[in-house]
Amino acid sequence: MFRLLPVFLCFLVLFSAPLRAEEFVADSVLKAATVYTNRATLTRRAVLDLPAGAHKVVFKGLSASLLSDSLRAEGQAAATVTFGALAHKMVQQTELTAPREKGLNDQLELLQDQRKVIEVEKQALNTKRSFLDSLGKHAVLRTNEDIAEIDLQPDQWTAAAETLHTGMAEILKAGLSHDVRLRTLDRQIQKVRNELNQMRTGQRSTYQVTVPLEVKAPTRLTIELSYQVPNASWSPLYDARLETETGALALLQYGAVHQNTGEDWTDIALTLSTAQPHRGAGLPPLQPMWVNLWENKSLNRVNFSVAASQVASRAPLAQDFAEGMLAEELSQPEPAQFAQAQIETGGFVSEYIIPGPSTVMADGTESKLMIGPFETESKLQIHVKPQLSTDAFLVANVKLKGESPILPGKVSLFRDGAYVGQAYLPLLRPDEESKLAFGVDDQVSVKRHVMKDEKGDKGVIAKGSLQERHFITEIQNLHDRPVDILVFETTPVAGNNKIKIEILERVTTAGYEEDVFDVKGQMSWTQHLEAKEKAKIGLGWKVIWPKDSNISGL
Repeated sequence: MFRLLPVFLCFLVLFSAPLRAEEFVADSVLKAATVYTNRATLTRRAVLDLPAGAHKVVFKGLSASLLSDSLRAEGQAAATVTFGALAHKMVQQTELTAPREKGLNDQLELLQDQRKVIEVEKQALNTKRSFLDSLGKHAVLRTNEDIAEIDLQPDQWTAAAETLHTGMAEILKAGLSHDVRLRTLDRQIQKVRNELNQMRTGQRSTYQVTVPLEVKAPTRLTIELSYQVPNASWSPLYDARLETETGALALLQYGAVHQNTGEDWTDIALTLSTAQPHRGAGLPPLQPMWVNLWENKSLNRVNFSVAASQVASRAPLAQDFAEGMLAEELSQPEPAQFAQAQIETGGFVSEYIIPGPSTVMADGTESKLMIGPFETESKLQIHVKPQLSTDAFLVANVKLKGESPILPGKVSLFRDGAYVGQAYLPLLRPDEESKLAFGVDDQVSVKRHVMKDEKGDKGVIAKGSLQERHFITEIQNLHDRPVDILVFETTPVAGNNKIKIEILERVTTAGYEEDVFDVKGQMSWTQHLEAKEKAKIGLGWKVIWPKDSNISGL
């Protein structure tokens, strides 16, 4: 039994191939893809039977958008094989780079040929119709001329009319059938054209990669070439399925993959990675922060030209900051530039290996692939915000379990099997919580009453020195089981130290929390209501500001 020897990779020293080196074209197949947020690593595999000696294995027809710095080769063989440094070059192609693009062009030509055949058939029908029209007109003229001499028989007249009618009806039906076929073909042609427009890159060149190697003894080599390409990405999608009777929440993750790399990924091993290789491996070095003193003196504009020439010949800015300020004033102003930020949420690097072979077409079509479930703990609550609405909303507090984080992404919400809408999940690490709302709970009744509203003039701006408001919110649990209800209210927040805000404890229900979720002025009460139980939440506040001053926000 042969013992597999590792293939030695040598990328530091160029491989010197002798003149007798033989070239082998690798009949490679795309076997695997690892997709990142804005690129993908593709792996092609080829199997070659090689004699002993120095050879070159050539991979042809690779994508022109290939990132050459990412090229890497490795392999396995029963004999010792040593790789040299990879070489690559751009090769101009007369054929289409993508097999699917060529197939679409062939399909487009076939559809266009079919359309031409139908057009010819329509022209033949039109000629036949013109002939029948002419025949009918001549028959009428001949009848009018001979009607006085010939006694036409009724059966002959009827037979002639039926013949003309039948022939014309068949022509019209055939013409209608041709119109329907043409309309169908036109739609198919437009669809193929649109797909071609979406996937065409305008490139008619490919990469060719050469792997020099030396084989100690005849052997069969399995060689894999990997490289990165742009125009591929994936994003996480989730399904959150809540069972209200048990409170169980199932959170399923999918990967939405799309690519326009120029070739279809057919039956490959697909991996989705949270790594972001485009962001770099480390931070740049920090630079010194120079600080100096300067005097703000008035500058004589008459001597600007002399001062400018002196500044140009003197010591650097750190030695004479005042003169540097002068030179800055003399320079032409430039518009401020904003640094463009690339917003991405970091997290732990994870890889999701999609089970089974996967296929992703190269036309940009999104493929939704199942990744798997997340283990969660959930607690159901009813959230009420009577200032906004008297509707009560069912909310699940979701705590992530396990070791893998949840990446940011859209989540489709299902309550007892029914779709209720979409939300957005933030980055969620193990043991962190997030809230998902699952729509209105009609089994919780909410009523809000304004008990007191003493204020000045009505409108956006109220004049006066005092404003006081009292509210009562009535809640009833109509379920046949207990529920936990959270009531949220906001109170005024002073934007000026001359404005005083006071919570009126005599009318405000005790047990509230302040500045909930780090929102200034937001209060909350937690109520545990048994089946059919009612509760009232009272709130009162007062705002005091100096007389003869205006206040906004009330």
